[in-house]
Formats: sequence, C-alpha cells, structure tokens
Amino acid sequence: MLDEAIPVPPEIEAFDRSQAADKFRVVALGDSITAVASMERQQRWTGILEATLGSRARVVNAGIGGTSSSLGLYRWQRDVAPVKPHCLVVCFILNDSHIRFYEFPGSYCVQCTMERMDANMRAIVERAGDMGAPTVVWTPPPVPKWPEAFKSPAQMEIQLQLLEHYLSGLERVLAELKVPLVNFWRTFPSQVEEFPGQYFVRPDGYHSTAPSQPILAKGIADAVRPIYEAWEKTAAR
Repeated sequence: MLDEAIPVPPEIEAFDRSQAADKFRVVALGDSITAVASMERQQRWTGILEATLGSRARVVNAGIGGTSSSLGLYRWQRDVAPVKPHCLVVCFILNDSHIRFYEFPGSYCVQCTMERMDANMRAIVERAGDMGAPTVVWTPPPVPKWPEAFKSPAQMEIQLQLLEHYLSGLERVLAELKVPLVNFWRTFPSQVEEFPGQYFVRPDGYHSTAPSQPILAKGIADAVRPIYEAWEKTAAR
C-alpha cells in the first residue's frame, strides 16, 4: 500500500469542519466493512448511525477497503485529527487477521501480527483520548463457513481459527483499556431469525448486505449514545 498513493476516503475529502462546528462529530475508522462503498450513504451503517443519533450528530466515514489497523494508525493525522471527533468508532479485525495469499503465495502470512494489532489499538485509543474522543470498537458478524469463499477447506479452517484467536486478543486488550466493544462476532447470529441468511454478500462471506446495516448501526449507536449524551450536557452549558 505504501508504494502507491493512499486514497483519501470520500467523506474525509468532502468534510468541512466549519459546517460541523456545532455537531457531535464521529469518525468511523476502518476497512471495507466500514466504508461499505457499494451502497449509498443513507444505506450504510454510518449513515444510519448519523440519522439515529439525530440532527446534532455528524458521522464521517473514514473506511478504506483492504487495510489494517497499521494503516489506520499511519493515516491518523490526515484522516482523523482534522475532524476533531468527539467519538471514534473503529473496526480492523478482518484485515488485521487476514491471510494475504495474493501477496505471499503458498504462505500463511497475515497482514498484521497480533502483537502489532495490540500496539496499534493501544496507540489509536490513546491518540483519540488525547483529543477528548472516547473510542468504541466493533467486530463484524462471524464469517460464514462458505467453502467457495476460501482457497481450500484447510485455508477456511485456518483463517477462521485465526479470526477467533485475534478476537480473543482484541477482547483482552479492550477490557484492559476499558474501551467498549460492540461484539457482533458473538452476538449477531442471535439477533436475526436466520444466520447467515440474507446478511452476507455471497460468496465472499466477509461483507455485510443492506439488511445487516440497520442492525450494525443500532448496536453501535447503543455504545455511542452515552458519549453523545455526555457531549450534549457539556455543549448546553
């Protein structure tokens, strides 16, 4: 990624802080499941989150597909700091743990080691805290066991085991930091009538469809709302 220009997320490029000076600003930092580039803004969980929080909120989508928490941290000064958010919402676990076959054929090289993910998340939470923006982290719904989404049955098992391993590490770090975790990996199947059903793009199994977006938005809104309410009290003074 660093051999070429890193694209600026469209909502970051279009953001004008002077027009959102009196708003509760949220930056959603993540990969393709944050960007949801295939949908219109009002269909994405970020757009739904903004509508759910109300007219005093502005949610800015800073997702870039295929990227890890390392690049999220790398682009902090360009894509997060200028917004001066009151809340940061983060998700990178899919790409942090993803086996990069197309870059390292025949290997099991992941995009981001667990130790690197741990350090990245700590740094992101610290930087957000320094600017007075509490962090909320979320995980995607569990990846379905669709064989066509993987190179082989063995690779499917290894990848899903890696995800569980990384999730356990993320849960540990966030508990230590006392950062809220909206853990759809654990909870999403019980929130819907049929899983995976209509909630994933097939065959890839990683990207959520339009019916999943309101569910994601509601869960994240429940975690963000106390931060928003605390900001409202301060803003009213």
